[in-house]
Order: sequence, then structure tokens, then C-alpha cells
Amino acid sequence: MTDSEFYNFVIVGAGPAGLTAGIVAARNGFSAIILEKGEIASPKPRGEGMAHGKIVDDILGKDYLPSIGLKSNGGRVWHSPGDLQITTTYKEYPHYFFEWREFIDRFVEVAQDLGVKILLKCEVIEPIEKESTCIGVKYKDASGSIQELHGNVVLDCSGYSAVLGRHYGIPYDEEIICPIVKCLISKANIDIKETPDLQFYFIGNGDLEYSPRFPQCVAYLFPLANKRAEVGLMLRMAQARSMKTVTIPSEDEIMKVWDEIKKSYPGYSVFFKGAKIDYEELTWLPNAKMVENYSPISGVILIGDSAAFVNPFGSSGLLYSMEMANFWVNILTTDLKELSGQKKEISEVNKKLFESIDEYKKKFEEFEVYEQVKGYYSLIGAFEYKIFNRLRTAEKINKKWDYIASLLKQA
Repeated sequence: MTDSEFYNFVIVGAGPAGLTAGIVAARNGFSAIILEKGEIASPKPRGEGMAHGKIVDDILGKDYLPSIGLKSNGGRVWHSPGDLQITTTYKEYPHYFFEWREFIDRFVEVAQDLGVKILLKCEVIEPIEKESTCIGVKYKDASGSIQELHGNVVLDCSGYSAVLGRHYGIPYDEEIICPIVKCLISKANIDIKETPDLQFYFIGNGDLEYSPRFPQCVAYLFPLANKRAEVGLMLRMAQARSMKTVTIPSEDEIMKVWDEIKKSYPGYSVFFKGAKIDYEELTWLPNAKMVENYSPISGVILIGDSAAFVNPFGSSGLLYSMEMANFWVNILTTDLKELSGQKKEISEVNKKLFESIDEYKKKFEEFEVYEQVKGYYSLIGAFEYKIFNRLRTAEKINKKWDYIASLLKQA
């Protein structure tokens, strides 16, 4: 095995989590390689917004986010079923909306300046194991050839597809991921001065006459500059999978319902009048349940969306993915500095490094950001049970809207 085949950190996925991991590893003096199956880093177009936390300045440069973003006033407008009642809540921290490509390109620039290697059109197939320890991955390169990479730590940052998480039996489809339609529109019927806030429209189970057994869901709008917006439909599956009144819809049915909502849902359909759809797809968001076993085998850590380490209320998981990547790379490189100079097989070094995994996990679960995400999951679990399961329909949700508004103010 040549030196070029070994990296301290082998990272699956060139999204914000994977790129953050590579950047932190390189700054700490370790080699890192990122495998991305797309033709560019984080290839799918989208609008986006996130809080301007310290980690963003640390990774991308001070005030980079404000330089590309449109500052939000922190407002979130919650619409009851049928748009009959409205509650607005506010976040006190600075929040920005921005264009995805410009954001990701900055990550790539920083990573490459630090010597992080990024391989595009390379799809990871499976881990390489030795003595019950992961020591690398097999992947298919751009030409279709099967290649191998070895490393001390393998980080699965591949999002809801979670290549390694799925290999190790994490029940994404059964318990964790929720369907979400993501759509970018231009010429939107919106004046951002009048509507500067995120908009969320609750739709209960049984509310849609054209699909009465459709799961409870939330239509949303994130305003962007120049009459552009990200819009979409989040299906809330944490309760739906066990509800007798719900039939899990096919992908075709989800898109048919989405088309009807765009055309006719009260209040929400207004935004589409005269709008042009630039991009639209059905994808999945891992926000029904957090992954408990985020280190399923010695040598592997699931990061960000692969660990469902997101804000389950549907807001961006970007900040949390970056924080998780930063935490785990920093804590692993601290011990790796002592081990990397020893003349041992990769599997021996990796196994020794992960002997402290329980201690690492304990520190992570005492981390303020972990406690925040865990708190969000606890809150939304109670919220969705009471609202979408017990109340369920538009009539009952609207009757209890004052109570629901009080819960939203805690979110």
C-alpha cells in the first residue's frame, strides 16, 4: 500500500458536514480525503438559511455568511390548517438566507487551500474491515473501476443516503427519514419587505379531500432575494407510521398532492401565482428520530444528517452538522496525535483510538449543541403526538390553536 492510498480521515460526502470535517482535520495537521458521488460538491440546488454561529466564522472566515446572505429578522409564521389562524414567533440569533452554490463553493475553496483532497464522481460501496474494525472504504471511481482507500477514521457524511449507516443496519427507512418535496421558484408572488419570514402551513391527516389518508404534513416557504424562494412539503412521519388513519403514500401520490397544494391550498398557493419553477424534486429528510448508535463499529462515525443530527422542526441542520463534524474531528485528532507515530497496523491504531469511544460519546452528549438537538427532538415528539395524532384534523387543531401557539413559542 502506497502513502497515496492512506489518509487519516476518509470522509464520505462533500456537503457541509464532510467539508467541515476535512477542513478541521487539515488544520489539525492530519490528512483528509473526501469522496463525493456527484459531479460537484453537494450538487443538488436549493435555497437555504442558517444561524450565524461562531462555527460558521471559524470554518468559512469571519463574516463570510453575512457577505453572501440576506439577513432575516428571525421570524417564523405558523399557519393553522386552512390558513384560518396565524402565530408568529421570533428567534433572537442572527439568521441569513443565501444561495447554496456560493455557500458550498466557499467550503471547497477553504478545504482545497488546506490540501484536503476531494474526489468527485466517486461512489462509496462498502467499508473495509479487519478484526471487527473499519480501516477504509471501497468505492467506484468515475471510470467505474473499484478502488480502495484506507484510513484511521471513516466519517459518513453522506446525508440521508447514509451509505455506511445503512450498511450497519441503522433503520433509516423504517424510523428516521421523512419524505420532503424541495422546490426553488423565481418570480415568486412575494415581496420580501412585506413577507421576510419563514412560512409554515400545517396540514392535518384527513384535511385533503383529494387524498384523505395522506399523512400530516407542513408546507413551507423560505424567502430569498430577488423574488426567489425555496418552497416545499415536509411529511411528518414520526407519528404517521403507527396511525390507522394514514396510508403511507407512494412517491407519485406525494407529487400529485404537492401539485394540488401549489394550485389551491389556502394562503400558500398565492406565492405561486406567476412564479417559475426552477428546480423540484422529492427527497428525504432525516428528522423523525435521532440515530442513537452513531458509531456503529470501531473506526466509523456517522455525522450530521447521517446521524439525524438536525433540527427536527424542519429548520436547517447545517449548523448542527458543522458542529458535530468539528467536535468529532477535534476529539479524535487529540488522541490520534499520540498514536500516529507508533509503528502499528492501521487496524491496531484504529482499534486503540476507538477504545475510548464511550468516553468520547459521553463528552459529546454533554456538549451544549447535542443537548439542544436532543431537546428539540423531545419537544417535537410531544408536539406531534398531541397535535398530529391526538387532535389530527383541521377542525380540532384550529379549536386548540391557542394551546398550539404556546408550544410553538417554545420551539
